[in-house]
Amino acid sequence: MLFQLVSSLSSVANPRRILMIRKMARIEIIGLKGNLQDTIHELHNLGIMQIDDIRSLSNVLMQPFNLTYEMIQNREQVELVNARINGLEDLFKKYFAAFPKDLEDLSTIEGIESKVEQITTIVQQFTQHRSSLQEDLDSLSKYQEILKVMAPLLPESARKSGNATIGALLHTTQTHSMNMLINQLRTMTRGKFEMATVKVGESTNALIGVLPRDLVASVENYLEKEKITQFVLPEEYTILSSSEAQDRIEKKIESDHKELDAIDDHFRELASTWGPYLHSWQVTCMNILDEFEIYSRIGETEHTFTVYGWIPFDEVHNLKIHLREKIGADLMVNQLDIPNELNNKVPVALENPRSIKSFENLTKMRAIPAYFDIDPSTLIAIFMPIFFGMMVGDVAYGAILLLIAYFLSKKVKTGIFGDLIRTIIYGSVWSIFFGFMFGEFMGTLGGSIGLKPILLDRTESGSVLKLLYMVIGVGVVHILLGLILGIGNAVKHKNKSHLLEKGGMLIGLIGLLVLVGKILKILPASFSIPGYLLLGSGIVLLGVSYGKTGVILGPIEFIGLLGNILSYLRIAALGLASVFLAKVANDMVGMIGNLVVGILVAVLIHSLNIIMAAFSPTIQSLRLQYVEFFRRFYEGGKVEFSPFKKRILIQSKG
Repeated sequence: MLFQLVSSLSSVANPRRILMIRKMARIEIIGLKGNLQDTIHELHNLGIMQIDDIRSLSNVLMQPFNLTYEMIQNREQVELVNARINGLEDLFKKYFAAFPKDLEDLSTIEGIESKVEQITTIVQQFTQHRSSLQEDLDSLSKYQEILKVMAPLLPESARKSGNATIGALLHTTQTHSMNMLINQLRTMTRGKFEMATVKVGESTNALIGVLPRDLVASVENYLEKEKITQFVLPEEYTILSSSEAQDRIEKKIESDHKELDAIDDHFRELASTWGPYLHSWQVTCMNILDEFEIYSRIGETEHTFTVYGWIPFDEVHNLKIHLREKIGADLMVNQLDIPNELNNKVPVALENPRSIKSFENLTKMRAIPAYFDIDPSTLIAIFMPIFFGMMVGDVAYGAILLLIAYFLSKKVKTGIFGDLIRTIIYGSVWSIFFGFMFGEFMGTLGGSIGLKPILLDRTESGSVLKLLYMVIGVGVVHILLGLILGIGNAVKHKNKSHLLEKGGMLIGLIGLLVLVGKILKILPASFSIPGYLLLGSGIVLLGVSYGKTGVILGPIEFIGLLGNILSYLRIAALGLASVFLAKVANDMVGMIGNLVVGILVAVLIHSLNIIMAAFSPTIQSLRLQYVEFFRRFYEGGKVEFSPFKKRILIQSKG
């Protein structure tokens, strides 16, 4: 009986009538395995069907599709091509003077693979040559450093024919070992050994000695046996004197640097030529890999395959026509009834006008609505800007915020910041409207330009109480709407406890409003008894919804409801703070002796006030939607509709 009494309210929560959640259809596609790849490709092209994982469907007994050996080979080949493209992108990034504009390439995967192979081969050749040059430079730099230090220290005997030089490198901690080495070399050469030592770098001592050429081999053998690092110049420098070797090394270093610069120029040219196509190639590869990934969600028998999924109801006919034209009559497309166990798994696709999209994203940020509930995006789009405007309530502030937000909206078009900027645009319009209602222009300057308050003057002490009544009234209307929507949802889902809870709150709140109206002498004294009856009945119904603990929780929850209504006083509080801060800024002009200084201080305070007017009202008005309003009817937390569709190349502007 209780459900029948309020059944008319269910139309309020009809998502297809008021708040747009697209109607979804459950689809089954059955076909021969020979048509599977073409079917998946066409579904991918259409991009209107969300494909369920066959393994997650408890009422379907069918094994998932296993890729054939040939399909596995093809997938691995595409993965390799994609990995190479990613590598090229990482390489080319540092050679972009500015991020290039993406260019579309409609080549097949075979064509892309050929181009990538060609570029990769060139890159590998240049990379190998660069590595060789870099190693050469590292070695030459060490030789150059040691020669530069040791050349002045070489004994005169090093220039005599028949003599040769030999070098050894030891760590600075091996002082004792170096002394033993010098003594041993003198013994081996029968005293025909002259040497010099010098510190090279922070931790290396270098020893260079001069000895007869016929003793070089035995000394080198000894050094090798003792595992002492020898300082040996490349063969082409060994026949040169130290000064000639230094000159030759310097020229070689200069030549290597020029070759490295030339390689960088080649890479820069490759990046300029092929860099703009990399994202397009990545998109092609990822689309192919997405199709391979989706096969695991499909069921198979020996000769057939089955696909289950969801599409918007109004797309069912288009799906059938398209698959019949592309695949043929052998493919069956069936629309299935939605079983009860899938009611909570129906994916949700929201459909709102462009002007509501930003508020839709704010709804999603809180939670995705349930399929059989409502999409509150339109309600946020109505109330959030109004609350914002009531808080700011200044013609000049609203106009300034409107201009700033409009300019920023051209720069920031996506993401949560883009959405918030667009909500500020709507809120700024309401700020201008309420600025006329309150007679405010840069705070108290409205009166000096002939702007008179239409509704009330927030700076007058006698108007504060009216302002508080107004925002409480707004809160009551907002909460009542949330409770009505909650009752509608309870009726739709036949949830008795929720119906008792929301209905009890609604009845109790109405009773309280009747009593307040009687106290304020808006209603006659005869309304006292109905008011108390409604209030008591509401609290009783609220308590019944909580079962055995309802005796305690019922009154507590109703008091919490009143606290939620009082939370709307923040609208008045922020508004009063803003207007009085603006008043302080205006008064500062006359209070400071220097007019110029006074104006600068006023501008600074007004600027701070405008910045706060952009942030605080946005946060607080959004909070009122999430905390006070949504909790009366909105649960959310469901799955967003995610169709199997192709990735697209997003053109960058460079």
